Amino acid sequence: MRIYSIILFLSLVLLPFNLQAQKSCLNTLREAKELYEGGLIDEIPELLSGCMESGFTRTQRIEAYKLIILAYLFDDDQFQAERMMDEFLKKFPEYEVMSNDPVEFVYLLESYKTSSFYSFNLFFGPNFTNPRVTEPFSALDQTQAEYNDKTGTGFHIGFGVGRNLWKDVNINIDAIYSWQKFTVIETAGILIENDDEPRDFTESTVVEKLKKVDVPLSFTYSFGKGNLDYFVRLGGQVSFITENTLSPQRTQYGAETISESETDISDQREQIAYALLGGLGFKYKIPRGFLVIDLRYQFGLNNMVKEENRYDMPRFWSRYYYVDNDYMLDYLSISFGYHFSIYQSKKNRF
Repeated sequence: MRIYSIILFLSLVLLPFNLQAQKSCLNTLREAKELYEGGLIDEIPELLSGCMESGFTRTQRIEAYKLIILAYLFDDDQFQAERMMDEFLKKFPEYEVMSNDPVEFVYLLESYKTSSFYSFNLFFGPNFTNPRVTEPFSALDQTQAEYNDKTGTGFHIGFGVGRNLWKDVNINIDAIYSWQKFTVIETAGILIENDDEPRDFTESTVVEKLKKVDVPLSFTYSFGKGNLDYFVRLGGQVSFITENTLSPQRTQYGAETISESETDISDQREQIAYALLGGLGFKYKIPRGFLVIDLRYQFGLNNMVKEENRYDMPRFWSRYYYVDNDYMLDYLSISFGYHFSIYQSKKNRF
């Protein structure tokens, strides 16, 4: 409580000085405009220099930069005019030309190319995992078994860096921590006399969960108009599995349902996964960056099951009638994020 009292006291003490400084700099800006209109341009840069770092509001600082640049241009000092334009674009890289801007200022401004050179990206969102079975296995008669997968919903959070390669093409590398899960159901039946169809007699349900770190490398191409851009993405991804668990359950006709809690199956799974990725999305321009919605699909490239360890958990196939299918990890992710842009301005050389 004491520190807040001190801060409040200092604010009240310093407020009159801040207001006085702003009022003084506003008068200085008015004086500089009068000198410019009167053709007395030599004094303008020095007159405004004391207020450029503090004392002006954002709008006033922009006006001051314009006056200094114009003063140098009319004084035929191209070097100083370009130096101030470099400084102006570092502070206001997203400045858009106004209808009342002097043509000399606009001409110099348009001789620069300002683009988002780097971006730092933060994002999060849900993911939806559904394994792609490449070869099924069963503890029962496979001719009487049916397999179904249920898409599981997870969550991910990540950050990344993007770099502009040329015009609308960027290269991006991310680090993403993902929680994922999916369900595999195997139903087996037997023929009963005088029945035309097999009658279900057992159903094995397993829920697999995994945690992993994804490192995707991708290229994006952007297109669009105004504040709204669309983009498409193509690349690859390597994932490092940090945790794998499985929760089995078996339901049998005429018997009690049996189940158990999560069991670590890291020894039965590969610890590295590879995938191709593609996607699309859009980004909405805001000051110093973009708000982004990013849709990606990861297409697994390697079998996640260690074949040599498939039967190393005997209670799974003896008690729950479950044996791991060979599968690749496919999933869809939706990310909501913010991209903070680092701009670079270059003078066009005609």
